[in-house]
Amino acid sequence: MSGAEERIDQMTFTLGQVWREMRVSCPHPDLLLAWKEGSLEPGASDYLEFHVNEAECPYCQAVVEDLERRGKDAAEESALLEELRESLLSSTRTFLRDQKK
Repeated sequence: MSGAEERIDQMTFTLGQVWREMRVSCPHPDLLLAWKEGSLEPGASDYLEFHVNEAECPYCQAVVEDLERRGKDAAEESALLEELRESLLSSTRTFLRDQKK
């Protein structure tokens, strides 16, 4: 391999490395969230599907896992708040009934 070919190989490797390290092709987390919710146009959705699942981008996979975990946490929190709300309403009704008597 000539010196010029070696430099081209080094540049290609460096370009690929910079591309990955700077996450040039990584979408914003808001786009990943929209993709997980199924609210993106087909072309954008196809790209994100490829980027996350086929190319297996570790950064975006981590973001998606975090978004999924946050979604589960928010759903659990919402359920707990609803239980608390129902409990407060029930105890308030009982209190008010007892006050009428």
